Amino acid sequence: MRSKWKFSLLLLSVLALSATAACSGSEAGKETADAEETGTATGNVPADGAKSGGPLGKYDPPITLRTTLTDKAKDSLDAGDTLENNVWTRGYERELGIKVTYDWIVEGSNAGEKMNLTLASGDLPDILAVNQAQYKQLLEAGQLADLTEVYEQHASDLVKQFYAMGADGLQPTKQDGKLYGLTYYSGSYDTSPMLWIRTDWMKQLNLDPPQTMDDVIAIAKAFTEQDPDRNGENDTYGLALNKGLTSGGDINPTGFMNGYHAYPGVWLEDESGALAYGSIQPEMRTALAKLRELYAGGYIDPEFGTKDLSKSAETVMAGRIGLFFGYMTSPFAVSGMMKDGSEADWLPYPIPSADDKPALVQNNIDYGEIFAVRKDYEHPEALIQLMNFQVEKSYGESSKSEAAASYFGKEGFAPVRLLQPNKNIGIYNHVVDALEVNDPSGLNIEETSYYDGIQSYRGGDRSAWWFERIFGPDSSQSIIQHYIDNDLIKLNEFVHPSTDTMTAKGATLGKLELETFVKIIYGQDPIEAFDQFVKNWKALGGDQMTKEVNQIAQ
Repeated sequence: MRSKWKFSLLLLSVLALSATAACSGSEAGKETADAEETGTATGNVPADGAKSGGPLGKYDPPITLRTTLTDKAKDSLDAGDTLENNVWTRGYERELGIKVTYDWIVEGSNAGEKMNLTLASGDLPDILAVNQAQYKQLLEAGQLADLTEVYEQHASDLVKQFYAMGADGLQPTKQDGKLYGLTYYSGSYDTSPMLWIRTDWMKQLNLDPPQTMDDVIAIAKAFTEQDPDRNGENDTYGLALNKGLTSGGDINPTGFMNGYHAYPGVWLEDESGALAYGSIQPEMRTALAKLRELYAGGYIDPEFGTKDLSKSAETVMAGRIGLFFGYMTSPFAVSGMMKDGSEADWLPYPIPSADDKPALVQNNIDYGEIFAVRKDYEHPEALIQLMNFQVEKSYGESSKSEAAASYFGKEGFAPVRLLQPNKNIGIYNHVVDALEVNDPSGLNIEETSYYDGIQSYRGGDRSAWWFERIFGPDSSQSIIQHYIDNDLIKLNEFVHPSTDTMTAKGATLGKLELETFVKIIYGQDPIEAFDQFVKNWKALGGDQMTKEVNQIAQ
């Protein structure tokens, strides 16, 4: 899921897990006290990993497990805690009988390189947190444990439920019917594009919300030509983009292109039933031609090709832009405008269609890290138990206890973790229901924080505006609910590790795509350059990539 635009959304569950306690003497009393303190009962698991102990069983005698950690959350540590000794590591040892040790801990920007060095050394930790390329390397080298049986035997019901939400969350780590890893599966709903418009400008110019893409273009023209900020200067533009286009994060044209039934960067089924790359389809040519037309008319920020996401956001917050295509987190990109005395406001709208067919919005499932086990490690089920533990503490029955607060918001330094996929739409529905009856008593810790934030905004705190626009009645999540209710979501249909050609040629083809699209929009190349781009893309590896994609997806 953008550094400062990202935020951690944690804690929601309706499912309880059960386990049994079996121990003796004074040690039994200690374990029972631990279980009562944290809200989780535990059962003994023999050192051979027998499944009789349940998903949260405890090793007796304890085991030691080697892994690594990317430092993403040091600032959220409790006083006196360290990344090596904190609520998670102590919980693993106390409740699971697993002592976690780290071969290394590095900053996020150095994690990929550090793991590559580890893989090259041949001295692998017991549990690995790797990217898809590294996972593929390990799998092809026969260095990963088969987790098929241990997952079925040891994974909790809640973990299995999470991996089945909206798609097969384990698809990228399956090969020949066997499972070799757990994904950091986030679901897809929050990747849905939507249109954000300055509603104070719409009111100033007496404009109605857009129903078609032609309406969007008309609004962009009005925001450029009719002085919506009433400062008497010709200093506003309709649409913001950033130089990365569809790969550049927020404020990008993906939603615009979806309105023309074009789907950049994803693989979708064509009329023959085969998977085809969205960026080379005829609909993309149409969408680029429209963007080129808007740019030529002066309705797009003329300097977008030199601005990354941060610089584009600065232009928006400077009050020079009236609309952009973004995502559910877009309020963070413009929250700096929400100051006392400012009348600026933004509302999200569904992507309208350019014709009589409904506009479908593309969703990309982000699997993030892959958690795997080195081959021949004697306790492969320990990975599953660590995952069970984190999911239970964050979302299970024990998350409702007072002790759950010690785990809340600290998943970033759990070495194995999974947030509830697509959970934000549930939070939205719960919060809106509570707002309607003015009663937050049924909300959990996280939901209550958003409810309180919305009430704070409504009470005059402009800095809390983002709570309203992400989880309130007129929010980004309300647009996602609209997409769900009307079956308007189109999923990327290739959810496997990169093919050989993707690994070898993907960066080159991506650069070719970006450069071609920017030049077409800028008017440096004619629209016919798209046709040559398609030919070049295919010849430089695209055809082979397409062949590999379809072989794997069969």
